[in-house]
Amino acid sequence: MRRSTRGLIAGAVALAVTAGAAGCTDSGGGPGPGPGTSTGGVSGPKDRLTVLSAGPLPSWDPQRITSRQTAGFASRTWMRTLTAYAPAADLAGQRTLRGDLATSSGRPSKDATTWTFSLRPGVTWQDGSAITCEDVQYGVARSFDADSTSSGYALTYLDIPKKPDGTSRYPGPLAKGGTSAANRRLLERAVECRDERTVVFHLAEPVGNFGEIVSLPEFAPFKASQEGKDATHAAFSSGPYRLEDGWDPSKGGTWVRNREWSRSSDPLRRTGPRTIEHREGVEPKDAVETMVEGKDGGRTLALDPLPASLAPAVDEAGDLAQTVSVDGQLVDYLAVNVRSSALKKSSVRTALAAATHREAYTEALGAGSGTPTWSLLGTALPSAHDTVLDHGPSGDTAAAREQLREAKVRTPVKITVGYRDTEGADAAMRALEGPWEDAGFDVTLKAIPEDDYFEQIGTRKVAEDLDVVWANWGPDIPSAGSVLPPLFDDRVNLSKTSVGRDYGLLADREVDAAMDRASKQTDRGTRAKAWADVDTGLLRDGAYIPLRQSRLTYVAGSEVTSLVGNPVHGGTPEMGLIGVSR
Repeated sequence: MRRSTRGLIAGAVALAVTAGAAGCTDSGGGPGPGPGTSTGGVSGPKDRLTVLSAGPLPSWDPQRITSRQTAGFASRTWMRTLTAYAPAADLAGQRTLRGDLATSSGRPSKDATTWTFSLRPGVTWQDGSAITCEDVQYGVARSFDADSTSSGYALTYLDIPKKPDGTSRYPGPLAKGGTSAANRRLLERAVECRDERTVVFHLAEPVGNFGEIVSLPEFAPFKASQEGKDATHAAFSSGPYRLEDGWDPSKGGTWVRNREWSRSSDPLRRTGPRTIEHREGVEPKDAVETMVEGKDGGRTLALDPLPASLAPAVDEAGDLAQTVSVDGQLVDYLAVNVRSSALKKSSVRTALAAATHREAYTEALGAGSGTPTWSLLGTALPSAHDTVLDHGPSGDTAAAREQLREAKVRTPVKITVGYRDTEGADAAMRALEGPWEDAGFDVTLKAIPEDDYFEQIGTRKVAEDLDVVWANWGPDIPSAGSVLPPLFDDRVNLSKTSVGRDYGLLADREVDAAMDRASKQTDRGTRAKAWADVDTGLLRDGAYIPLRQSRLTYVAGSEVTSLVGNPVHGGTPEMGLIGVSR
């Protein structure tokens, strides 16, 4: 009989607190095989999956979902969008874009400024009413509301006039005058309903991957009659599950089969366990304890990543628990100030990159928390590429010294490096400092308070005073178009007082033009290569230095089947495959 792991779990947590060990990350073909569970009969303990999370979940409102991980869970259980990525056990399948509510991934015009989607026959809400073009139109309209926390792609791309400050002239349907005839015209010209099942998006510029963008929750349909009915956590379903008795933000809720969902109208989803008990307020250590000691723990899945401090407890549990590791959404990188007097030469910037010891940085944060990387384009992106051969080995101080010599600059080159003051960050930055100084740099590390870090480095005054800035980023969709333009397009970032997210103050007309060309490509392969070329150019210029891609581990009980991680959904368990054994 296996001994209790309660003491081991508590001890592991205490050890982690004492040692100060923590990472530095932010809180980015056909369908796969169905879950290993029966779909018939009366629901019983073995037809129920329990999912646990610390929470609280901010919102189930599609136009207010901010987390890629939350979107991943929602899109497999209750929320459908025009397009979606297929549930699959392998990365190639997970990257595959399919029509979801729509019959295809979209039909672009020749210049990619108009995209047409046809809704599938038979798609319905949980009350049995049909999902129509008007529902899609209204959902997109809600993303313009002042309190929406959507990712802003509708604002950016739809052909709706903007004010001089960049905000939209369309205020959203809930604003004062939002449903006036004039405002209705602004919306309907951009999101046109040719009939109940035909949605046409008119864009302000060519967007070659708009079919990917409408997979985001902000483009999900919303039934106008549900407005005001506690939309924050209502989760009005269009998928295979619905909330049985609502959502309690402090406790969670129970997902049951949506009887109005039709498998014949859904090419991506399969019905999994008859019931998903979704419990909030459960910390990871308590989730592990539930799996190895609690009732029905074998049919339990933790939605939060496993802290490194709990790994010994999971190992001790043996066959009572299982884990899966997956690349996460976030990539840590250094933005290099191209206007800095110390780093204005490209050869000096690339010397700094050559001396950057990514493995040492990763090891300082905890080897299991990430993997060294040579690009911001993480593994989930089709344009991911390996540039290690271009840069030589990580932490190559000899090559860096030679580059500085050839650059004919006075050494040591003095630089100030700003970073976010979080637990573990000091050790990680010191791991970089040593090789940099060996290569010929005189480094001053400047810790900036965590609470308003990104606000500070986003101001022009702070950014201009730093030579190098630590940051991280993750894509909203598996496209470099959601990575490189937000970080390096000066046209959407730089102003007199702000650098936006262009922390290195890069303003390069050739880079902007190359990103524009990549954005226009409708062919997936051509587009991926174009983005890879843009990224390679930035790396060869030393515009940024990639450090580490996050790596997440999830734990589940022994009776959970098809435990697979999905990096396309930000590195989260693939709920489209998970089931429970009979």
